[in-house]
Amino acid sequence: MRKKKAQILLVAIMILATVMTVIMAVSFSSITDTKTTKLEQENQKALSAAEAAIEALLKDQTNSVSFGSGSLSSFSDITGQAVLNTTQSNNFETPLVKKNEAYTFYLAPYNKETNTFSQSINSSLEVCFNSNQALEITLIKTNAIKKYVVDGGGRITNATTPSSICSNSGYNQSFTISSSDISTDSQLLIVKNLFADGKIYFKSSSQLPLQGKTVESSATTKTGVSKKIVLFQTYPQIPAEFFYTGF
Repeated sequence: MRKKKAQILLVAIMILATVMTVIMAVSFSSITDTKTTKLEQENQKALSAAEAAIEALLKDQTNSVSFGSGSLSSFSDITGQAVLNTTQSNNFETPLVKKNEAYTFYLAPYNKETNTFSQSINSSLEVCFNSNQALEITLIKTNAIKKYVVDGGGRITNATTPSSICSNSGYNQSFTISSSDISTDSQLLIVKNLFADGKIYFKSSSQLPLQGKTVESSATTKTGVSKKIVLFQTYPQIPAEFFYTGF
């Protein structure tokens, strides 16, 4: 009888332990799911706030906006700001340019409100790309247009052969437009990308004009979740069809 009671007690303890394990596992899973859901909500909240700050800055045409004030006064539980980055550099890399599409590169400071240009950079410009690409470059000046066709693959008759050296090791072809060609009266380069998708890299010995607006926005919730967004809004791009040549 005592042996049977001991066996029953042992089984009861095992069942109780199993039940407790299941309850703890369910409880842990529930807590984890709740934390994950809360984190996702905070992530989305911070992201939405950062996006709203960018929209507010572009709409207000200002250099910075902060949460809790002005058009962002409703975001009182968010800290951070959106700032217009006006830092200039002597190099610029385009986003991916599709085959047969063009990128408009600004050689002179551009005023979007008055649609006018200032004096151009007046220095030579290195244009880099990769060997599977070829470029048709249109230099637009105040009173003239000059064209260059650069191809290292022998696919275009009478095209200029590029150098196999670029100051940026990520590219293996380059072509330099002389400072005498650019001078002080140039405005734009329309660079058409031929034969393959790819990026295009520009470098000058002097500071290049801004190519658009770069906005950096960061937002942090009360729980410490942060999001940062960097938006580049290019100045107007001229369609490739305006300067189309077929090969």
